[in-house]
Amino acid sequence: MKILTVIETGGGGSGRHILDLVTGLVASGHEIHIVYSPLRAEAAFEAKLLALSGVTVVSMDIRKAVGMHDLSVLLELRRYIRDHGPFDIVHGHSSKGGALGRLAATGTAAARLYTPHGLYTLNPVLMPVKKKVYGMIEALLARTISDGVIAVSAEEFDHALALGIPAQKMYLVGNGVDRRDTAELATTRREVRARLGVPDDLPVVGFVGRFCTAKAAERFVELARRIRDAGQDARFILLGSGRTAGDINSMISAYGLDDYLQVFPNESGEAFMPAFDIYTLTSRYEAMPYVLLEALAAGRPIVATDVGGSRTAVDDGGNGFVVPQQDDVSEMAAKVSLLLTDRALRQKMGHASFRKAQDFSLDSMVQGTTGVYESVISRPMAYAT
Repeated sequence: MKILTVIETGGGGSGRHILDLVTGLVASGHEIHIVYSPLRAEAAFEAKLLALSGVTVVSMDIRKAVGMHDLSVLLELRRYIRDHGPFDIVHGHSSKGGALGRLAATGTAAARLYTPHGLYTLNPVLMPVKKKVYGMIEALLARTISDGVIAVSAEEFDHALALGIPAQKMYLVGNGVDRRDTAELATTRREVRARLGVPDDLPVVGFVGRFCTAKAAERFVELARRIRDAGQDARFILLGSGRTAGDINSMISAYGLDDYLQVFPNESGEAFMPAFDIYTLTSRYEAMPYVLLEALAAGRPIVATDVGGSRTAVDDGGNGFVVPQQDDVSEMAAKVSLLLTDRALRQKMGHASFRKAQDFSLDSMVQGTTGVYESVISRPMAYAT
């Protein structure tokens, strides 16, 4: 198949998904073209994207905000499809890439697909009026110019149906990661802890994510304060950066947590994960976060808020705990405290996570997406319903 991928965002989970998916598709013999925007591309993502072998990568200045500038991008995309096609699939990722990709491919022979990577209407703090408007737009685009919409978790799938996206247009393909070797995990754990100066018997609680409203890193800081004030010996590690970094650092200083909680802005969560004893997800909303899959692959017990992907990755009471999605971290603190004091439970849940990781392989993600491509190509193009 000849596939055009369109993405405006340039990093995080959607960026990783693109890199992994494209690598797998190329290995399967498909011809891949990628249109991306350098305006918000993270340096690491852009470097990896440009280094991909056997992929045609094209830069277009796609902006996040909606405006008249989108018309010129739309025309540029249509010219690219005309001059470099015909394409079998045009696959847009995230809201802006999804909208432009599908619109640009309208009237061509290409099937049009969209992976939201977290529908914005999942945001619990979004004003009801905005949620309704965005939901209507998503449903309209799905009904009229889409041959398929791919959700990355069951929660996102159900939410899409509730918005009015037709069931016959919906597909579910979960994210995937490589499995990790136990010997490699043990070696990485020793190396990272030695670098941090953390003894092996000191439990570490970890967080990985952008400093933004969705990820709620401030809840992790509050969690650390409560555990510290309860007199429990532990180390908290926060990996991330973003627009709320100033607020996060101010909270840490105000709580006197400088020696209890460390912040690392430019480190790999995948690399650090084996050094953690407990992984926490404090998010307000998600689709299917890669960090949960990384925690599974590293064999870490997980304490996660009840957001998209959490109940897919976490069997409550089995390999971790799912707690209410709220700013009050009392229940999360209770579960983390339990795991900190019960090493045998940590080990039991960690083993369960490692076993569960086999359900989320890269091969399954690539094969599942390929199956969607074959399905939409074999049936009539999008129609209004």
